[in-house]
Amino acid sequence: MAPVSKPTAAPLRLGVVGLGGIAQTAHLPLLRRRWDLFDVTAIADLSRQRRDMVGAGLGIPQERRHSDLVSMLDAGPIDGVVLLTGGSHGPETLECVRRGIPVLCEKPLAFTLAEADAIATAEAEQGRPLVLVGYMKEYDDAVVQARSAIPATGIRAVDVEVLHPADGAQLAFANLLPAPSDVDPVTLAALTDRTALVVDAAVGVAAPAMLRTLYTNVLLGSIVHDVSLLRHLLGGIEDIDGARHWPPDVMPGSVEVSGSIAGGARLHIGWHFIPGYPAYRETVTIHHGTGSVQLVFGVPYVLNLPTELTVVSATGTGEERAVSRASTEAFENELVAFHAMVVDGTAPRSGVAHGRADIATAQLMAHALAQSAGVELGGECSP
Repeated sequence: MAPVSKPTAAPLRLGVVGLGGIAQTAHLPLLRRRWDLFDVTAIADLSRQRRDMVGAGLGIPQERRHSDLVSMLDAGPIDGVVLLTGGSHGPETLECVRRGIPVLCEKPLAFTLAEADAIATAEAEQGRPLVLVGYMKEYDDAVVQARSAIPATGIRAVDVEVLHPADGAQLAFANLLPAPSDVDPVTLAALTDRTALVVDAAVGVAAPAMLRTLYTNVLLGSIVHDVSLLRHLLGGIEDIDGARHWPPDVMPGSVEVSGSIAGGARLHIGWHFIPGYPAYRETVTIHHGTGSVQLVFGVPYVLNLPTELTVVSATGTGEERAVSRASTEAFENELVAFHAMVVDGTAPRSGVAHGRADIATAQLMAHALAQSAGVELGGECSP
């Protein structure tokens, strides 16, 4: 059954910023599907080629196709923004919030705690929730069912395994638009410099390139999904006591993290980038005193791909294994939640405070990775 939201007199007028792979495979198709809730009236992307191709397909006139967020917001009117750019989303999210414009911000919220704090201050001044952080797995119906199947006490161990092939393999089906060749190099250099400065603030100027990349691309680019999921299911990660990266000459390679969940249960995360692996698979297993709960997620870019939930429990003579598959689309449920936030003021499952907490956890992981490599981080990751 398709998710619903309280109807309004007219669909929300949305601006979509960033027209890359996640926009083309998930958000734009779903915004078309949910014509009852949304109308994409403006777009922004660094590439004129890309925004013209997407704009033509959406019927968006030239004057509503912009090169950046600020020009799009200045052109108005707009009811909300879907922010799908790469890197830290801190500056763009802050710009929206200061103007009182709600934003669905793809993960991560930002690269630094300072960016998140500035957003929190601006949102508090507006007096209503304005930021939904895009952790779509929180809106997966299988996750909702898993949450109800997990007991309140007695959690013993949590294991997360991510098998991550190259993006090209995951997106081969999608027939994405050609990679743009017209992005202004001066603009691109300025954005690269901006990112470097914020990463300096997070991990320190002297941090090795390997750790900088692991922090931005792996911890905040991928593992943060599991950080948010464990927060949503179990109250969050309480402590990180070890992490390592291998092979030493391969990036991004594999990352292993150990620690504890709120309440004391042990946590193990194994994240493995294996370019030639057949298909993306993410498995989250929670063992407790009377059984187990396991979630298996497939390729996130394939809409309505079922997430498998297995609940193992004891019977009088052995075990019962109940398997269910939820095929409702998590990204769609997330968009419906964004609509509810904009129209009704409904608090999102992950807002600014949650996004900030996840950055803090990623920094604990970065610190542990640095320790295992025999180096010391600076910035917000200082000991």
